[in-house]
Amino acid sequence: MIILWDLDHTVIDSSHRQCTLPNGNLDLAHWKENCTPEKIARDSVLPLAVKMRQTVVNNTQAICTARVMSAADVRFLKLHNLPYHALMSRAPDDSRGDAEYKYSKIWNYLHSLKIPRARWGAMVRLYDDNDSVLEMARSELRIQTVDAKLFHPNHSLKQA
Repeated sequence: MIILWDLDHTVIDSSHRQCTLPNGNLDLAHWKENCTPEKIARDSVLPLAVKMRQTVVNNTQAICTARVMSAADVRFLKLHNLPYHALMSRAPDDSRGDAEYKYSKIWNYLHSLKIPRARWGAMVRLYDDNDSVLEMARSELRIQTVDAKLFHPNHSLKQA
């Protein structure tokens, strides 16, 4: 099986570095300003990090994040034992929406592994918290998806 992992709000809690705009979108300028090594080091892991560590044994794991990854991000992954075989991250000049961006990255990754398109649904699972990414993965890539929000601390309280 190939397991694809998002980072923010899936296996990593980086919420202390995030702000939203009045329309609800991520304040990207604020995010970029707060991607310092010191602030990245203050991120923490979420419950799905345990599953990520466990599933690496019998599966191929890849990270597919909308982050622009820095050396500090990679150090964080190593320090917290968040294992992966491949890392897909955003280029600094890539401003596509998350679903469009991840569609391209995942499509290219699966093709590079030479997996027949007809087998993707049985062989690939994506863990992500973004509803538009989950919908794209189910409907366009036709792969298995897991909504990471279901594993967030206090999830049952948020549903009430």
